Amino acid sequence: MANSMETSKSMTKNNYPIEQREKIKIIRRDEIPSLTHVLIDNIEQNLGILKDFRKHSDLLDFLPNEGRVSLAWVHLKPLEKLACHVHPIKTMIIMCDGHGRIQGEIDAEFSDGDVVIIPNGSLHGFVGAGNEGFWALSVQFEGRGLYENPNEAQVEFADGRLHKKEYNPGFTKLLQRNKQFSEDHKQNPMFALVTSGRLADERLRNRFFDCVQVWSNFFQKILFARSAFTEEREFALLFNKHLDEEYGHNNNLAAERGDALKVIWDPILEATSNWFAWKMLTLDSTEKTVLVHLVLEVGSSVFSKVANLNMSSFEQTKYFAVHDEADDEHQVMGLELLTNLEQRSYDRLIQIQQEGWDMLNVMCARIAELVESY
Repeated sequence: MANSMETSKSMTKNNYPIEQREKIKIIRRDEIPSLTHVLIDNIEQNLGILKDFRKHSDLLDFLPNEGRVSLAWVHLKPLEKLACHVHPIKTMIIMCDGHGRIQGEIDAEFSDGDVVIIPNGSLHGFVGAGNEGFWALSVQFEGRGLYENPNEAQVEFADGRLHKKEYNPGFTKLLQRNKQFSEDHKQNPMFALVTSGRLADERLRNRFFDCVQVWSNFFQKILFARSAFTEEREFALLFNKHLDEEYGHNNNLAAERGDALKVIWDPILEATSNWFAWKMLTLDSTEKTVLVHLVLEVGSSVFSKVANLNMSSFEQTKYFAVHDEADDEHQVMGLELLTNLEQRSYDRLIQIQQEGWDMLNVMCARIAELVESY
């Protein structure tokens, strides 16, 4: 009887010997290695923080390989962005703590306790929100996790898709030219102005922001005019979404500056800014898309990164920080609508692309001149 009792004590109720069973462990989140960036199509993409469970030896041993489920912690700080992308397997995001926003095919907020289900092939991206951003669990049910092998990540980012070679040659040429235009744009005198240190002079800095205010006011007119004079459903939805995301940035800049704001008049600045607004009344939807997204948003993205880096210390406005966050996403909006046009359409788009970059460069150079000569 004694031996029988001893044997019973050494067994679980499922008859599994205690001495053969692994001990319960707590795996701290900080103990799981982090992945913060991944290289896709030669473009480095920010992931925030991603902690794949299988990168921890104890979790790797514990998780089954058959009926394989992949899990990873994901984290984005407030305003930190995971750019829009697609993947070939479905994913479930379980919100554990904080607040965020999903963008892409839908635009909606989520918070702790919410579950986001993402079918395979769905375009989506995330932005951290609130005071802390968010922590969530990313779950895949088919094979390896999305970033389990970072060199063969199972994702395709929107900007990478737009640079692939399988697109219509006319569209590929449009993108190639735009890449060169954006590189050339970095030689504009306005870049030299914001990196020179001269804007540490408050008088010149205020003059610079007065000029930027003129352009920002016109940019709102451009987006309003584009939405008002477009009826094609696909383009109208795109243009309205872009307007919603950009609405009021000029007013925010003016409010941040308060009494420092001065209205200035310059015929060259006025004419070049107004040229873009006028084109929203006369061009077709594809040409409007090229001017706004391939020219203005790309130009803004390139400049805002430099301006935010060099001017954030003045703490005078969040204008460039906001655009540094948003413009990368805005520059690829709608470009899928340009991928399968006739060659004569691309000839026309290439012409308006050239004109747009010429006008943008003249406008930016004039801003630098107005500040330098003040």
